[in-house]
Amino acid sequence: MLSLTTRTTALAATALVLPALGLAPTVTKYRIDQSLSQEIDASAAGGAKQKIAFSTSSFVTVTLADSAGGKVMRVVIDSLRGDSATPIPAAVLDSAKGAEFHGFVQKSGKPTGLEPVTATPAVHQVQGLLSDFFPWARPGLKVGDSWTDTTAKTNGVGTDSVTIRRVSAYKAAATETVRARKALRITEDFTSSVAGTQPTPNGPAKIEGTATGKGSYYVGPDGLYLGGDWQQMSSLKISGSFAPQPLPITIVQKTKVTALK
Repeated sequence: MLSLTTRTTALAATALVLPALGLAPTVTKYRIDQSLSQEIDASAAGGAKQKIAFSTSSFVTVTLADSAGGKVMRVVIDSLRGDSATPIPAAVLDSAKGAEFHGFVQKSGKPTGLEPVTATPAVHQVQGLLSDFFPWARPGLKVGDSWTDTTAKTNGVGTDSVTIRRVSAYKAAATETVRARKALRITEDFTSSVAGTQPTPNGPAKIEGTATGKGSYYVGPDGLYLGGDWQQMSSLKISGSFAPQPLPITIVQKTKVTALK
């Protein structure tokens, strides 16, 4: 039976989001709930369809501090937990508590990079859960504004890494009330290409494919991110000496982000 590591199941790591740029450093806590279902058709390798479904909840603290050209972003994992089907061991999730990631937010509101301060095996396993942590958000947006963004991010290192290239279209759609405050609802539609390699018990594997997704999130007048929801579907293929032809993989991932304070 073909067995895949957590990195494959977390390929569709999608859109988590960024608190906005204020005039002073901001500290915001977020809860990130993700659910993922994956199906692999291993019939070409002499197996059957393999399915897995699991969910995780991540609690993080985000600090944005003024810097030349934008803001320095600091993300600290407060806690991680998964259900009984989560392929990442509970001990690994527990050991990732306190892990720190640094990034940068340009004056335009675009976040760039989110890398661990200390790279450990546990951090590498959970990094996919924080991939695309923040969307493009900034103060001063108004209904009707629209823009596009292109990113390329690599999760993992060496022969156990995946690069996701993503093109997103954003639109400020409407003004609504969220948690008793005025907010702008921003919609996002995106497409992605996925390419990478991964070791498996059956030998090295090559992974490639595409994904599509959409969602919406809320930004206050001061640019503070107030939460959002996304869904993404990925159609991938994994190939290697373990199968005479590539094996199809379908992944559906849902993400919900809630601002706690």
